[in-house]
Amino acid sequence: MLLKRHLLILTGFVLASQSFNLLAKDFLPPSVESAIKKSAIPKEAISISVSKITSQKEHATFNSHDVMHWQENLAMNPASTIKLVTSLAAMEMLGPQYRWKTDLFTNGQISKGTLRGDLLIRGSGDPKLIPEEVNKFLANLKASGVKNIHGDLIFDRSAYDKSVKESSFSDDDPTRSYNVAPDALLFAFNSFSFEFYPNLDNRLVVIKQTPRMANLSINNNLVVVDGSCTNWRDGIKMSLKAEKNSGWVASFNGHYPSACSTANWNIVASDSDQFLSQSLIAAWQDLGGTWGKKPAIKSGQLTESFRPIVTHFGIPLYESVKDINKLSNNVMARQVLLTLAIEKNGGPGNTNNGNMVVKSWLKKYQLDMPELVIENGSGLSRIERISSKNLNQVLLLGLNSSTRDYFTESLPIAGVDGTMKHRLIDKLRQHIPRKSDAQVFENNLSQFPKPIKKYGAYIKTGSLADVRSISGYVVSKTGQVYAISSFINHHNAGAGRGIHDALMSWLLDDGPQQLHARAR
Repeated sequence: MLLKRHLLILTGFVLASQSFNLLAKDFLPPSVESAIKKSAIPKEAISISVSKITSQKEHATFNSHDVMHWQENLAMNPASTIKLVTSLAAMEMLGPQYRWKTDLFTNGQISKGTLRGDLLIRGSGDPKLIPEEVNKFLANLKASGVKNIHGDLIFDRSAYDKSVKESSFSDDDPTRSYNVAPDALLFAFNSFSFEFYPNLDNRLVVIKQTPRMANLSINNNLVVVDGSCTNWRDGIKMSLKAEKNSGWVASFNGHYPSACSTANWNIVASDSDQFLSQSLIAAWQDLGGTWGKKPAIKSGQLTESFRPIVTHFGIPLYESVKDINKLSNNVMARQVLLTLAIEKNGGPGNTNNGNMVVKSWLKKYQLDMPELVIENGSGLSRIERISSKNLNQVLLLGLNSSTRDYFTESLPIAGVDGTMKHRLIDKLRQHIPRKSDAQVFENNLSQFPKPIKKYGAYIKTGSLADVRSISGYVVSKTGQVYAISSFINHHNAGAGRGIHDALMSWLLDDGPQQLHARAR
């Protein structure tokens, strides 16, 4: 009798597996088919992989099985979804608490509050060396007894190989912040940020700028006009010029729409040395420090004539990963890849070494990805490639990683934040989990990381001129967890947002469960 019961259970498991396998063959849900027709994007330009994630409570591990796929083995450009590979690899190999160092050295002496000698600043590629962090190490410099600096500023960027900047992606618009090149002494993403605040009473615009610069002037000729906030940039002409006196002049002319309560305009500085030095000079003065003479700005490397005076540790890696994935910061992802190269192979860091480190890490988990091409780890690339099936394998690896909480916490949440803030809002409002659902959710999701224990979509997005992509986790209305990766590679990819929204909506509604029930 017991043997018969075991045979029945085994038979039931086989039948269930067969029905899932039938569903897992190349297949597109009707709602997705409809969205594809509306987009005029051919099916051949689309790749989708969807897996259901289950937990093994006794082993505290996660497994997956395919529930639906379409051309999932096809190597395609993933755009920014490749950041999931870069960020997970870094947290696993370096640890979520890893911190970058920025060191201050001098070849002079400190006497009666005056540093007579040069100040050398050596970077290690901290991707988030922002004004607040610079203020910290300058405050530590002052606390060491320095009030006046009588010497020059020397910037040591030798942590990166020169090939890093030479191989940077270009779309002929170097002023856009997404095109910032890696820099071992990257400060504030090498970008000016201007914030606009309209005054509806006098029809003028107040402009505030960060980071503060020692020698920056703003020519503000903006006028508030009635109008919507859509395409607000179109009515403004902006220019940023570096002056011979090491200063900058930013000019704004045109009309600013009244419907925009506030807006940001970011522009990349053409001279990173000037941008950093003018910010350092201003920050030191803000702390009450003085300069014995106007410092000359030089590039150089650490020699035996210098001694350390301050070591600053930046914010932890996991905080940078949040910006990389939620805000899709390209240069931060690139610097993380270069950090892997330096930490595992020694400096100076270069992209090729970073690529090899990531691929070796994947092989350690028996993840053979012959189609994988990593150019810089950010997705800002014309040649990066991965299959949707293998990116789903990375999602599964993320759940089985000791860094799973940090990894899942970094994903944009649909309707809440990051690049998914304005996605699926209407869909998510349609279903409000009842109190009676709480026990079901608790049972189904008890082993899952806290950041993805609620109904919703936790998705990294990607976009290039001819690419739209998504990758992450969807938690359905009954507490089922799905890993999803999907790429659209086509000149009309911009029209593909509806395809991905339809796919995620289908999963939120437990589409695979319903089809599986019909198959039985």
